[in-house]
Amino acid sequence: MVLSDSQSGVFRPVDIWNARMRLKNLVLRTPLLFSPAISRRTSCQIYLKMECWQLCGCFKVRGAINMVSALSESERNRGLVTCSSGNHGTALAYAASVFGQPPTKIFLPTYADPNKVSKLEALGAEAILHGETFLETLEEAQRYAEDSGAIYVHSHSHPLVIAGQGTIGLEIIEDLPDVQTILVPIGGGGLVSGIATAVMTATSDVRIVGVEPTGAPGAYLSFRDGHCHEKIQLTPSVADGLVGTLTPLTWEISKDLVADVKLVEEEEIIHAMQVFQHDEQLMVEGAAAAGLAAILSGKIDVENKRVVLVITGRNIDADKYNKLVNPDLNRQQQQSAQNQEG
Repeated sequence: MVLSDSQSGVFRPVDIWNARMRLKNLVLRTPLLFSPAISRRTSCQIYLKMECWQLCGCFKVRGAINMVSALSESERNRGLVTCSSGNHGTALAYAASVFGQPPTKIFLPTYADPNKVSKLEALGAEAILHGETFLETLEEAQRYAEDSGAIYVHSHSHPLVIAGQGTIGLEIIEDLPDVQTILVPIGGGGLVSGIATAVMTATSDVRIVGVEPTGAPGAYLSFRDGHCHEKIQLTPSVADGLVGTLTPLTWEISKDLVADVKLVEEEEIIHAMQVFQHDEQLMVEGAAAAGLAAILSGKIDVENKRVVLVITGRNIDADKYNKLVNPDLNRQQQQSAQNQEG
């Protein structure tokens, strides 16, 4: 695996502030919106960090642009490669389009959302479907980078990527200084590592809680056992962006900053997606609904607290979304089609 010659591989809190300077005018400062409806439903004060309104429809663009912008032109021209379930791949494809369109290959598992594959291809990247599990895809992508000499842009386990995601934490603490709890979806841990570092550098009065699906419990097991579970059995989830595991780097950063990690079931994630649609008319992907799922299912007590939910993305195929969120309507449409055929 080839990394940038200009990077040390050591993560420092100051990297987040440096990332903010790099990202100025290249990404959006997304709003932090108070949700009266979801607050009433959950008996707390719910604020939504709207990364679903970010460029490319997901927070991942912050980390991808921060890393690609730090590469020299000669490093970019080697080519860029990564492994992704979709969102990071789209973000890297977009970053490449901003910086001269170097050759960019995105390895995705065979179950990747077609909507996400189409988006990254439209941005000029090459999509390569390989592997039935995320770890199989990751190994193939890293092998290709090693053999080809391309720069591997990790989706979550590189200091510059983590620093880019950490700028979200800076914005949260600036917009809501008295926040008490921040719920962060966890896949590989880059987002929670960056946000926790930014927030806890500014104040120690905030509780950072990670949330992941039961099919990808790497962070939960790591915090339970006190050591990094980097390679575990993963199963597909409606929250496909969270089907990953911590790495030694994201574990080392987050282990003393994250207060707890909660697991949520598939049905709980889908219910949270339905609540976002009903209460806020928001169409979000499964990963973005994980934090709310933890609250609605009673996994975490936030009564009367000021809570921020990081709404990580909106990139989900419309047909898939409707089948998940509106199953009764889907059944009615199928019945109607059958009646017409009859």
